[in-house]
Amino acid sequence: MNAPVRSMVPEKPFHVEEIAPGVTLRRLYPGGKAGPDNVVTNEIPGGQTWSESIMLGEASDSFQMLVPDIRMPPNQLWPMHWHDCWTVVVIVEGGCMIGDWYMQPGDVFVAAPSIEYGPLLIGPSGCRLLEIFADVALSPGGYGPEYHDHPTLRLGNHVIKPREGVNKRNEGNSSLSLEGADGMWKSKLAPGWSWELGDPGDPDRGHVRLTHLAPGENIAACTRGDAYGALVMEGSIEAGGKSFAVDDVLIATRGSAIPAMTAGPNGAQVLEHFRTSRAL
Repeated sequence: MNAPVRSMVPEKPFHVEEIAPGVTLRRLYPGGKAGPDNVVTNEIPGGQTWSESIMLGEASDSFQMLVPDIRMPPNQLWPMHWHDCWTVVVIVEGGCMIGDWYMQPGDVFVAAPSIEYGPLLIGPSGCRLLEIFADVALSPGGYGPEYHDHPTLRLGNHVIKPREGVNKRNEGNSSLSLEGADGMWKSKLAPGWSWELGDPGDPDRGHVRLTHLAPGENIAACTRGDAYGALVMEGSIEAGGKSFAVDDVLIATRGSAIPAMTAGPNGAQVLEHFRTSRAL
């Protein structure tokens, strides 16, 4: 009998096809916040999660940006923790409380590197969210020692280590208010929204932005200086003779010629990811 697995990850993408050299269309798995085949309803202690990821950058790069698409069951609790890179959480479906903020679709939470936050308490109908890591190698971060036997962490390879620096403010507590807390920000997706993941003068800083396109409007064809991804959040686009619907992603490698992305009859909202400022 196989042991239960806390976080299921598919062996291969749902659908991938090349639309131009170095440019692909990737279709994320269906199923919404319940995951494919309602996988998050599996009965295991602490609750079942399901995720797949978009990777921007090559193995030869000094770092890669990771964009996990995570589906989680109702009322799952993840204790306070931190990641050692810039982290952006975007709620796609359902709800999730981070600290004392109950986030709903379109809400965005941003944490600076190594800032402990939480807990994450998933809403009563489950949640689907994007958790964007500017540098995947630094994403494991850590959990405080008191969570070493937490039910949600028992089946995973989570890092348990002492708090340092500003995170010592959380000693003896199980939750942190976001109001006035250094290193954390509350935001919301809206046309023109963007966030720099790093210092303004750092050429290696990542970027995330939401681009709104009116019907027929486009993002012009271009060649970007670094890895790039564009996830359709609303509406549709056409690029390279292919139609991209909601949950389709255009992924481009550094230096590839990206065809124009033209919005469909209902317009489009596209969440763009840039591994570094060189991709802008």
